[in-house]
Amino acid sequence: MNKQEIEKFRKEIPLLSEKIYLDNAAMGALHNTVVNRIQNFHIERQIKGSNFPAWWGVVEETRKFIANWINAKPEEITYLWNTTAGINVASQGLELTDGDEVIIPDKEFPANIYPWLALKEKGVKTKIVPFENNELTAEHIIAMVTERTKVISVSWVSATNGNKIDIQTLGRYCKENNIFFVVDAIQGFAMTELDLAKCYVDLLVSGFYKWAMGPDGVSFVYINEKSMDKLKMPWIGWASMENPFEYERVEYLLSKSARRYETGNMNFSAISGVNETLSLLQPMQKEIYHRVARLTQRLRKGIDAIPSLTLLSPTSNESGITLFSGRGIETFERNNFKVNFRSGIRVSPHFYNTEEEIDRFLNHL
Repeated sequence: MNKQEIEKFRKEIPLLSEKIYLDNAAMGALHNTVVNRIQNFHIERQIKGSNFPAWWGVVEETRKFIANWINAKPEEITYLWNTTAGINVASQGLELTDGDEVIIPDKEFPANIYPWLALKEKGVKTKIVPFENNELTAEHIIAMVTERTKVISVSWVSATNGNKIDIQTLGRYCKENNIFFVVDAIQGFAMTELDLAKCYVDLLVSGFYKWAMGPDGVSFVYINEKSMDKLKMPWIGWASMENPFEYERVEYLLSKSARRYETGNMNFSAISGVNETLSLLQPMQKEIYHRVARLTQRLRKGIDAIPSLTLLSPTSNESGITLFSGRGIETFERNNFKVNFRSGIRVSPHFYNTEEEIDRFLNHL
C-alpha cells in the first residue's frame, strides 16, 4: 500500500480534512462509499417502499463476508445489536449455578463485566485477573483457574491499554479443560488477524463501528457449531425458526444454525453499510494489519523516548491501541488531534493515518 493509494483512500473520508484522527478505538472514521450505501438504502425505501427479498439477500451475503473474514462458517454467524448483547447470549444462555466461577481480566470494558456480575444472585462468582506491569497474558489467566471455573471471558485486545491476549493458547486450554471460552473481539476485528480455524473459541462477538469503519447498532456473534447446544435461548422470534418466511404456517422448529438468535427483521440499512465497508477493506486485509502494527510501533517508540511520559501499554505485543501517562486532553483538541482519555491518553491510529501524522503528534508531545 503506497502513499498514493493511502492518499486516495483518505480523500474519501471528510473527517481527515478537519483533524488528525487518532481515536479509532472509540469509533472509526466513515468512508464516503459506506455513507452513500446507507443513504441510498433509505432513499430507495423512501421512493419504492419495501424490498424484503433484496434486503434479506444482503443480510446473507454479508454473513458470508463476515465468516470468510474470520475463517468460520456462515452457519456460525448471527447478527445482534451490539457486543454487550453477544456477551449476554453466553451469560444468560449457560447453565451456571451456585459456586461456579467466571474469570475475566482486569481493566475490561464494562460490556464484559456487568453481564457476569449479574449472575451473583445465582451464586456465580466472578474472578478478576490483575495486570502485571501493564500486561496480562493467557498464562496469567490460566493460573487463576480452579475446578469451579466454568467460563473464561476476555477482551482479545484491551480497550484500556491495547494489551492483546493470545487467544490461541487460551482457547486450546479451555477446550482441553471443558471451560466455555468467550471473546470480545471489537478492539481487534479488522485491525489484526483473526483466524478461528487456528484457535478454539466457543463464542466471539464484535461490532463494526471501530476498526471496521462501519455503522453502529449492529454486531455479529460467532458461535462454534459444537458449542451451540450448550446455550439456552435467551429470546425467541419468528426469524429464529428453520423456515422463517413461511409466515402462515406456525411450526416451532428452531434453526440449526446461529441464526436462531435473530428474532425478526434486521437493521437492514446498517447491514448494507457493513457489506460496503467489508467489501472495501477486504482486499487490503493483510496490508491493514501490517500498517497498523508499524504505525503503532513508531508511536510507542516515540513516546518511550520522551522522558516526561510513561508508556502504559505492553511492549511485548502489538495492537492498534497505545496508552501513556498524561492529562489535559483539551490541548490535543485545540491543536486538531482527536485522541481519547482512559486512565491516561489513549491513541489509536488506523492504516489510513500517515507517518507524518504520527510524527506531528509526537512533536506536539
